Amino acid sequence: MIKKVLVTLLVTVDTEDEEICPTGDPVSENVVINVLDDDFFTDPVEEICTSHISDYVEHSKRTEKRIEDLYHD
Repeated sequence: MIKKVLVTLLVTVDTEDEEICPTGDPVSENVVINVLDDDFFTDPVEEICTSHISDYVEHSKRTEKRIEDLYHD
């Protein structure tokens, strides 16, 4: 049986690390996003929502909406 699992992570990003975050934008470049972009995982993994921690409330709302959309697809 295949089931979907939602995993929430808090990632600390060194925005001065040229390898991990060359643009200095931790939302678009961090170790998690980079691994997803590189197709590292053999099982399907989908980014639902990424934001700064200061945007947590708005992030939660967008995540809830995205999950509802996925659930009803």
